[in-house]
Amino acid sequence: KWYRILNYWSVRNITGPKPIPYFGNILSPVLKGKECVETEWYRTYGQLYGVYEFGKPGLRVADPVLIKQILVKEFYKFRNRKEGGDRIAVFKNTLIRATGDDWKRIRAIASPAFTSAKLKHMYPLINECCRDFLAALDRDVSTGRTEVELKQLMGAFTMDVIASTAFATKTNPYSNPNNPFTSKCKALFHERPLMILLSLILPTFITNKHLWKVMVKDPDLNSKFFFDISRDLIRERKKSGKKYNDFLQLLMDVERVDNNTTTTGADSVASDALEGHHVNEGVDELMAEKQALSGMKYSNTTTTGADSVASDALEGHHVNEGVDELMAEKQALSGVVEKKLTTDEILAQCFLFFAVGYETTATTLSYCVYELALNPDIQDLLVAETKEAFNENTTDIDYETLSRLPLLDAVISETLRKYPPVMRVEREAVEDVVLTYGSNGSTIKIEKGVPLEIPVYAIHHNPDYYPDPEAFKPDRFLPQNCHHIKPYTYLPFSAGPRNCIGMRFAMLEAKLCLGKLIQQFRFYRVPSTDVPVIFIATDILLRPKRLIVGVEKLN
Repeated sequence: KWYRILNYWSVRNITGPKPIPYFGNILSPVLKGKECVETEWYRTYGQLYGVYEFGKPGLRVADPVLIKQILVKEFYKFRNRKEGGDRIAVFKNTLIRATGDDWKRIRAIASPAFTSAKLKHMYPLINECCRDFLAALDRDVSTGRTEVELKQLMGAFTMDVIASTAFATKTNPYSNPNNPFTSKCKALFHERPLMILLSLILPTFITNKHLWKVMVKDPDLNSKFFFDISRDLIRERKKSGKKYNDFLQLLMDVERVDNNTTTTGADSVASDALEGHHVNEGVDELMAEKQALSGMKYSNTTTTGADSVASDALEGHHVNEGVDELMAEKQALSGVVEKKLTTDEILAQCFLFFAVGYETTATTLSYCVYELALNPDIQDLLVAETKEAFNENTTDIDYETLSRLPLLDAVISETLRKYPPVMRVEREAVEDVVLTYGSNGSTIKIEKGVPLEIPVYAIHHNPDYYPDPEAFKPDRFLPQNCHHIKPYTYLPFSAGPRNCIGMRFAMLEAKLCLGKLIQQFRFYRVPSTDVPVIFIATDILLRPKRLIVGVEKLN
C-alpha cells in the first residue's frame, strides 16, 4: 500500500526527496528547520519537485512562469489555500483560510480598509504610537540600558499600532513587559516539535480534549483571549451607539441580520461593479490608469491627493504588477452580491488582524534594525536620507514624503527578501489543471485536491536571482536597479488576487517606525548579537531565537 501511495510522483516523472512510510516528508522540516530543508530541496531537485505530507502528495513550484500561472493567470483554478493543518480552529473563518465564494465575499468587504484614503486617515494614529514607542525606549536608554532584544521591543510597538488603528484601543504595552496582548500573541505562534508530531499522530478523541490542549499549550486557548476582547468591544459599541472610523467598525457595519436583505453601507461598493460607469473598463483602461499614476520621482515637495497613490507604485512590493495582475484582481472580486458577515466571521477577522498584524511586522522591523546594526554604512546612508525628509522643527514627516524615500523602501524590501515572514505560499487545485512551463513547452497535469507550495525563502536565496543572497544589499531595490528583479522571484506578500491584503498598511507602519527610530537612536553589533541569525526550527513563520543589538541615543 505505502509503495503505491509514495510512488505518486515518480510514476509522473517528478523527482523529490525520498519519503518514508506513514510520515512522508514531514519529519525533516519539523526537526531541522523549514528554511534549511526548503533551500536544500530546492537546490537538489530544482524548480519543480514532489513531496508527501504523510500519504498525501504535494507539489513544490519554484519556476517563475508556473508561479504566475498559479497565482494570477489560472487563479480561479488555485483560488484556495490547502485544506487542514490549522492548529487554531478559528482560522477556518479568516480571510487567510476562507475558500471559494466565502473568501471572495470577505476579501471584498475587507479591501476598503486598506485604500490610500484609509491609510492616510490611520497615519496620525500610527505616528502617535511611534511617539509612545520612542518615549519608552528613550526612558530605558536614559536609565542605562545599552542592549535591546529587538523582537520584544518591536512586538510592543506593532501591538499598540494594531489595537489603536483597527480597534480604537490602547494596550499600554510599555508599562507591563508581560502585557497579555503581546504574551498571548507570542504564544499563538510558538511550536514544539514533539507536540506537533504527537498532535498529527494521535487520534482526535485525545487531541480534542481540554486537558490535552492545556498540556501542549494549544493556541486555541490563547485565541479565546482575542475573541473575548473583540466581543466586548463590539458589545460596548452597540450599547453606546458610537461610531469609529476603524477596521472593527467596517466589519460591524456589514454584520448579517436574519431576514434582512437590504443592501446598505458597504454593500453599495459591491454593486458598484455592476453600474454603468464601468462599461468601458478593460485591459486598456486599467493600464492607462496605472500608467497615469506611475513613474513619479522622489522630491522634497509636499504632494497631496492622488499623488500618494502614484508614489506607492515605486515601492518594492509592486515588482510583479502588470496587466494580468490587474485583470485577475478585478475578476476575482467581481460578482459579490451580498456583502455581509456572520458574527463568527467578524470575530475571526478581528483575531486575524490582531495575530498576523502583530507578528509579521514586528519580525520584519526586528530583522531590519538587526541588519542596520551589522551594516553601519547603510545605517548612515538611511539616517541621511530620512533626516533630509523630516521636518526639523516637529521631527515629523508627512504621508506622501515618507512614501517617496527610495532607500527606506529598499532597506525594508531587502529585509523582506532576506527574511520573508512566511516561508511558503500555499494553494490547492480545485479542478484538474494542465500547466505549461520551460522553453520546450513542457506540461504538467495537477489533479484536483493536490496542494501546491511555493518555497518563497528558497527562491529569495537563489543566487541566480539575487547574487550573493546571504548579503544584505538594499541597492537591489533602488529605482534604478529594481528592473533587474525577475517577476515572481520576490514574493514576501505573495502575489495575485490572494496576496496579503495588509501589505501597504504593514509597509507604512514599518517605514514610519524605522524612519523615526534611526533619527533618535543608533544601533550596533555587540558580543551577544548572533551572526548569522539563529532561527526557531519549528516555527510557522521565519522567527529568530533572539535578536540582541546595542543601542545608544543620538545627540
